[in-house]
Amino acid sequence: MRNKIALIVGRFQPFHKGHLFLIKKALENANKIIIGIGSANISDVNNPIDFETRKKVIKAVFYKEGIEEKLVKVVPLDDFFNDQKWLDNLKKQVGEFDIALGNNEWTNNILKKAGYKVLKVDYYKRGEYEGWRIRKLIREKKKWQDRVPKYLVDFISNYVLQTTLYNLVVVGGTFDHFHKGHKALLTKAFEIGKKVTIGIATEEIYKNKFLSQTIQSYSDRYKIVKKFTSKYLVHDRDIDIIPFSEFTGGADKIKEIDAIVVSRETFPNALKINELRKENKLKPMMIVIVEDVPAEDGKIISSERIRAGEIDRKGFLYALRTTPYELIKMPESLRPLLQKPLGRVFKDTKSLLQSIKRLKYSLLIGVGDIIVDSLLKEGIDPDVKVIDLKTRRKKFLISNFKFLMKSKVSNIKYQNKPGTINLKTAEKLKELIRDALSSPRRRGSRNSWLVIDGEEDLLTLPAILFAPLNSLVLYGHWQYGIIAVEVDEIMKKKIQNLFNKIYLSSFFIFSKSI
Repeated sequence: MRNKIALIVGRFQPFHKGHLFLIKKALENANKIIIGIGSANISDVNNPIDFETRKKVIKAVFYKEGIEEKLVKVVPLDDFFNDQKWLDNLKKQVGEFDIALGNNEWTNNILKKAGYKVLKVDYYKRGEYEGWRIRKLIREKKKWQDRVPKYLVDFISNYVLQTTLYNLVVVGGTFDHFHKGHKALLTKAFEIGKKVTIGIATEEIYKNKFLSQTIQSYSDRYKIVKKFTSKYLVHDRDIDIIPFSEFTGGADKIKEIDAIVVSRETFPNALKINELRKENKLKPMMIVIVEDVPAEDGKIISSERIRAGEIDRKGFLYALRTTPYELIKMPESLRPLLQKPLGRVFKDTKSLLQSIKRLKYSLLIGVGDIIVDSLLKEGIDPDVKVIDLKTRRKKFLISNFKFLMKSKVSNIKYQNKPGTINLKTAEKLKELIRDALSSPRRRGSRNSWLVIDGEEDLLTLPAILFAPLNSLVLYGHWQYGIIAVEVDEIMKKKIQNLFNKIYLSSFFIFSKSI
């Protein structure tokens, strides 16, 4: 028995000959067709053409092919991070149909599980007829015209890469330690919006975020966002910068909003806001997704990673490079620089302790037996403790020596020769810092100790380099006393630059020796 209505689901970005093949195949199995346009609520690099434009194209195809009467309707199908929600929306938009035709496994499986009759149709010349291939050819100004019906060539040429302009666009975020990812979000908002409203999160939003105590003040974040937007202030551009203290930022209630710009991470929030808008009988916003901006290591640039001390705002890693000898040797030319205190000087332990008790630091790192011992005696347990069981190259029994012996931590020693930084030992230090960040502080934990066979002095440098922002690194100085280094972006950059100088010096020496 012949089916009455067939359903075809696709994104049609853009419509090509593979889609036309699918339509003709559907008409071999049914009298009429319903077209469901997927990702109707999304705009990103994979979905540059809006729903209304794609709807017009499909109607034009049915008209040009002389099958206009075979098209029942064209409906929008929004994206969801939930199969059941996607199916419920499809049922609501599409209504009754007898068979679904397609080659997308995800779509076919959902419909099969729901009890619908599904006919899997193999891709038609997939190596040629895929949307992403055609978009790539268009961007590269290569031949693509033979991959779409002739009557669509001019239309696609004009619209496939054209930017849709919206009257009111909103974008929100914490905008902490303003970075390249933030710039991409705001740049996209100004690219597509006549009027742009930027929401900056207040403490109610971010109080439970990772290292929230190191998030910049609202005033500081406002100033840098305002400075960035100043170049977009032209005579016909309206920009508002406002605070928001709930995840919707009021976007669920403002009728005039046309689009929202989000990252892939915050896309689910945009979906939730659109659900609330529907409940409030408002038109859903177009969701414009900006591609993630990668850091030097290929992972996403984020404020969280910056606060954790992993990367800077441009996405460059705070890292030690490998060397032919698996260690970094301090050149004589840089020794005078290192002999100067890197932070605030304390002449005695008492004044240091008074200062520590007033500070709210992310992590406390102690480098040196005397420093660690003094803190432990005062009931202050550093998150990471670096010792070599010596002071001025003489044996030293630290207060927690019994614990060290019992836990056998003192038997697990990491090499670090005087005047050098062993890269494997530095990597272990980095691991301890990351462990301290990810787990609650455990007083006296064996995982907080790094016992050195050799000398620990220069490990102060990687401790600063790997520490999260707002950490406190303490080390001893034979001439000045106790040095307390408050870790901020300037200090981390200073240490990274120092290592860069060491690499250049080491490379020169190594090259001469070859």
